[in-house]
Amino acid sequence: MNDRATHGLPREVGNTLRLAGPIIASQLGQVGMNTADTIQVGPLGASALAAAGIGGAIHFFVLFIGIGVLVGMGPLVSQAFGAGRLADCRDVARQGLWLALALSIPVATTMLFGREVALLFGQQPDVAALAGAYMVALAPGVLPVMLFLALRQYLEGMGHARPSMVVSLAALGLNVLLNDVLIHGAGPVPALGVVGSGYATTIVRWFMFAALLAYTVLHRGFDPVRGAPARAWRIDRVRIGRIFRIGMPIGLQFGLEIGLFAFAAVMMGWFGPIEIAAHQVTINIASATFMVALGTSMAGSIRVGQTIGAGEPAATRHAIVATYMLAVGFMAACALAFLLAPVWLIGLYTHDPAILAVGRDLLMVAAAFQVFDGGQVAGISVLRGAGDTTVPMLLAAAGYWGIGMVCALGLGFGTALGPVGVWIGLCAGLAAVALTLLFRVRAVLWRRRPSALVEQPELGR
Repeated sequence: MNDRATHGLPREVGNTLRLAGPIIASQLGQVGMNTADTIQVGPLGASALAAAGIGGAIHFFVLFIGIGVLVGMGPLVSQAFGAGRLADCRDVARQGLWLALALSIPVATTMLFGREVALLFGQQPDVAALAGAYMVALAPGVLPVMLFLALRQYLEGMGHARPSMVVSLAALGLNVLLNDVLIHGAGPVPALGVVGSGYATTIVRWFMFAALLAYTVLHRGFDPVRGAPARAWRIDRVRIGRIFRIGMPIGLQFGLEIGLFAFAAVMMGWFGPIEIAAHQVTINIASATFMVALGTSMAGSIRVGQTIGAGEPAATRHAIVATYMLAVGFMAACALAFLLAPVWLIGLYTHDPAILAVGRDLLMVAAAFQVFDGGQVAGISVLRGAGDTTVPMLLAAAGYWGIGMVCALGLGFGTALGPVGVWIGLCAGLAAVALTLLFRVRAVLWRRRPSALVEQPELGR
């Protein structure tokens, strides 16, 4: 860590922002690919847009459970880096790559049964068939995106977020180009429609992994691959167990959160193609703003981990406050934008008057939960930096599903609110999680000094 001294909250806000900038850009680059997919698929009609929404919801639900497990690398890397144990950082990276390989197998396999899963959740047969074909096209891209995420956790845990940013932004441009060719056809390439968007995503994911791997291998200060003795690549059950114990609750929390929104998409499918298309557009807008809050919170998680590893409790508290200030403050500004220009925002995706009407109402509710969404991601991220993941996962389960889903079902189908009622339920769940996590942060990180996760020398290589 370049600067272990603490100079108060303003200095920590600056530290967090410097780290958050590239992470936010990287997150926006990745969600930008989803946005591009939605915009470029949009002209194909409501059924194609619905298939992309359903297929994407199921895909990301399964994928992010695996990704969450890999996020368990983050606290180990950041705390080891804060303590000056660079060899441990490299060892975590190698074992993380093995874990990514293992996790990709069940995730990719699930994609092959996308049509059956969509039908299981009551989707219309034509939409389910198209969504299934879309997910089959995404399956070969699971392995590279998992390996990319493992490398990203390693680099960002040491405070080096720019490489992932550059790769993600380059991938966004490539994704737009490939979408145009594969969705609509060009020369000898036939028009593949929404399935072409899935193949474009797969190709881009292989590019992202290859580019970040090349950077990591060529950078002698970071490289965990080149020059490592053969024994360093042996599967280390102790180290993988550490990653898994921290990461599995994160994966479950990701699954619970994404599952909540994925099932919301399923419920919208029960209303019809117009409602699910409006949901897909609106959730895409909300996801774009959330990526900024998420990127800021990821930076806060890294800063919390580094300051804990360095033994600086005052700096840890400043990192917590800075994370909440930046994440919640930004989301409050976004809420105002949603209230002032809903039709213009929905109109960026479609001019279908029916989708515009439903989407406008949904965006009004999305404005209400922006602040809660910022609060819950800030809370869960700073706790993650300290390695506290199990209790936050349980709190998320109670909030997302015990409150959010119950309210969504009751208001969406038990009242005249319909689709709007489903979104009000989502808002209630996010609010519950944000408030309970705030109390957890106070108990774990504020009232007592958290212990570091840095390994003892005798456990290192």
